[in-house]
Amino acid sequence: MSEPPVLDSPEAIEAHLSESIARADRGRRGVRFVLCDADNRVRLHCPVDDLPPRSDPADCAHTISVFAGALIASEPHGALLVALTRPGSSAVQDVDRVWFHSAYEVCAKMGVRLLGIYLMTPTDQREILLDDAL
Repeated sequence: MSEPPVLDSPEAIEAHLSESIARADRGRRGVRFVLCDADNRVRLHCPVDDLPPRSDPADCAHTISVFAGALIASEPHGALLVALTRPGSSAVQDVDRVWFHSAYEVCAKMGVRLLGIYLMTPTDQREILLDDAL
């Protein structure tokens, strides 16, 4: 059995997401929570599929808090990675900004390390940065 990947750099995160999320899944509206241990080793992928085109901030916060709570219960010093999937271009859209802000707010409130928020489309992938979310 191979060792789980360690997400210890942006390059490692991008390579892992590229290898683990199929191109067909990238074209669906969804979010994938990657739960990692204290050493940033991947423990579990938790996909949430069929999201609406527009997301309410309260709904996003609730969804994130469910997975952040599960992480705290199983890996108190673990980390969370969020990957958004959707059709279209990799230009950051309003819905991506809602998920970005919700993830940072929830994780800060719950004391969960957030490894980043990535956008995955059928043709591209990128990290969403603060400048993108303003």
